Amino acid sequence: MGLHTYGTMAVDWEERVRFDRLREERLARISRLLADSSLGALLCFDMTNIRYITATHIGTWAQDKLNRFCLLPQNDRPIRTELEQRGLLGEPVGVDAVEPAVLFALQAQGIEVVDGQQLMQQARVIKTRDEITLLNQACAMVDAAYEELYRAMRPGMRENECVGLVNKVLYDMGSEFVEGVNAISGERCNPHPHVYTDRALRPGDPAYFDILHSFMGYRTCYYRTFAVASGSKALVDAYKRCRYYLDAAIALIKPGATTGEVASVWPRAEEFGFSDEEAAFALQFGHGVGLSIWEKPIFSRLVSLEHPEEIKEGMVFALETFWPASDGWSAARIEEQLVVTADGCEVITRFPAEDLVIAGKPYYTVGGSLPLEREVTSERNTVLDHGAQEAVPSNGRPTGDRGAIVPLA
Repeated sequence: MGLHTYGTMAVDWEERVRFDRLREERLARISRLLADSSLGALLCFDMTNIRYITATHIGTWAQDKLNRFCLLPQNDRPIRTELEQRGLLGEPVGVDAVEPAVLFALQAQGIEVVDGQQLMQQARVIKTRDEITLLNQACAMVDAAYEELYRAMRPGMRENECVGLVNKVLYDMGSEFVEGVNAISGERCNPHPHVYTDRALRPGDPAYFDILHSFMGYRTCYYRTFAVASGSKALVDAYKRCRYYLDAAIALIKPGATTGEVASVWPRAEEFGFSDEEAAFALQFGHGVGLSIWEKPIFSRLVSLEHPEEIKEGMVFALETFWPASDGWSAARIEEQLVVTADGCEVITRFPAEDLVIAGKPYYTVGGSLPLEREVTSERNTVLDHGAQEAVPSNGRPTGDRGAIVPLA
């Protein structure tokens, strides 16, 4: 494991994240790209882009409001004053996101407004060493949240209680923003929704979660699937299939490979119950993670096979797979975040996921503990063999081992 995990505090006796270097390297990267472009300036309203350029953060309440901005001119520092002073008024201005009224006002002043978001995405696609450290730390915090969730889950616990527990763990550890916790259980697992409810967990339920939070601005997108007390054969098989496709994708990650090559190992939409790739979009998927949950690059059969992007060292992204179970209602969902290294990649999401994890205590009977792989309801685990069924006594007296009748005295 080449990436370090540090504490969340700053210390003088160990070099952890250097925030001065983080600020300088982010600004330098976007300034170089701007200088090489045809734009005279970048006008940013997206708070994640503003934070990237200026290291300004005024709370998550401003995340969806387009009334604050920063201006990055060619060969100058970020400012909030006019282009005319720098002789850039006649040059195209790249804008990331804008309200129509602001767009029309800029155009009324004779300013040519063009797409600036792609330049920002180009800057943000390669992470600096400090960005990678912060992303790794954000994932470590989710590791801990999953540990507490695994210990707490039991029949009767509701999805919204799971969400509350995850929020508490993350905020206690220093998260600056829990953007969302998808908590999906039981028959809600297929088809895949993205909102939690007050549904109570039941024995044998599948339950999968996606934990999205921010540490110093850097996000996680991190799915795990559990079974409550036990898992059916259908769910176990779905989980193995889901893991197989994820591992096949991870095995291809290295500099020089393409998003198209990775997406090509995933199943076609028709293979898991969808009419086309658009209908199945984001179920077998990959996306960059940084100051936003979804950044470049994108991995999807819908777009990547015809429009592949090159994978480069320093990229950080998440790969996620989904597989519906043969029972028609349960499903598995797994996601790993990883960093592209010089010769491959390193996964930074560490809560165990190589096999289906069983949450909650096993059930004990007079014959010992029930198997962790079992059908959801009991009569499906106690079927008599055909030769013995006719010998069932009419008085309903108990039987012994599965499939064998106990002689009655």
